[in-house]
Amino acid sequence: METQTDFGKIMATPFDNMSGFEMNATRFQVGKPIERMKTRAGPDSAYDTNFHSFIEENHLHKLESRQAQHSQPSYKGAPSQDLMSFWGYKFETLSLIPDQWDSISRELIESREDMGVNNYAQYCSVVKTEIGKAKLVIGGEVDALWDCKPQIKDAPINWIELKTSAEIKNERDMLKYERKLLKFWIQSFLLGVPKIIVGFRTKTGILQRLEELETKNIPSMVKRRGKGTWDGNICINFTASFLDWLKQTITTDGVWRIRRKERSPVIELVKNEDSGYGDILSRDFIEWRSRGTDGETQNLEAAKTRLFESINDAAY
Repeated sequence: METQTDFGKIMATPFDNMSGFEMNATRFQVGKPIERMKTRAGPDSAYDTNFHSFIEENHLHKLESRQAQHSQPSYKGAPSQDLMSFWGYKFETLSLIPDQWDSISRELIESREDMGVNNYAQYCSVVKTEIGKAKLVIGGEVDALWDCKPQIKDAPINWIELKTSAEIKNERDMLKYERKLLKFWIQSFLLGVPKIIVGFRTKTGILQRLEELETKNIPSMVKRRGKGTWDGNICINFTASFLDWLKQTITTDGVWRIRRKERSPVIELVKNEDSGYGDILSRDFIEWRSRGTDGETQNLEAAKTRLFESINDAAY
């Protein structure tokens, strides 16, 4: 299964009854023709029955949801969604530099407070992983590197995610933060990000302190220190069962819609198109995958470029 969507929304379903989502899914046969054993009827050729499922965000629904969220009036005295988004981007600008320390001038480092924010600069992490019986390829944006990319291709990368959150003043604030931690953990867990740095701010956006979190320790921290509002094992087990059900259900060609309405406990699966792949798979990608391993080496870099471009397009 290959996905370039906010897959974490599915994973958070058991404990997030507020968020809705829409995703598109299709399946595509992988491999090249194989020759079957000769029979009395003569040789017979067929494709290997190895199907991959592809899932992407319904971009129109995502855009409409963002517009609706940003158009909602703020509570009296509360900052707007746009302003809080700016604070988050400004936190990234203050925290990051474009290269390693020894390659950056002192002038650039000290001028970060005056820099404008930019949400276009980002890394892209493409991860092969497994949840239950499902093998996944997931792509998503990542904020930063702790040091540098390793020279060894398969060595783990010290990715960093940067987050902001309001100061915790009372029990209600703690509950809100704990729900945020669910989203923080899922995002970093899926993309192989080992560390999250959270900047705690005042109601007026003034940074007060930093906290470094090891992604792998967040579920146990919630159980030990928090209110126990979510359980990471339940999220993983639910996702494994959902993916298994999805693979057993999407057994024909066409485009399917995976949908959950806000405040609904139900995830719906509806077939939208009886044939084709919608906008999920490009023609170049289909032709490349249909060739199987022939020419795979020379076309690998081009395929990677197309994948990164599609992920970046989805992010905006």
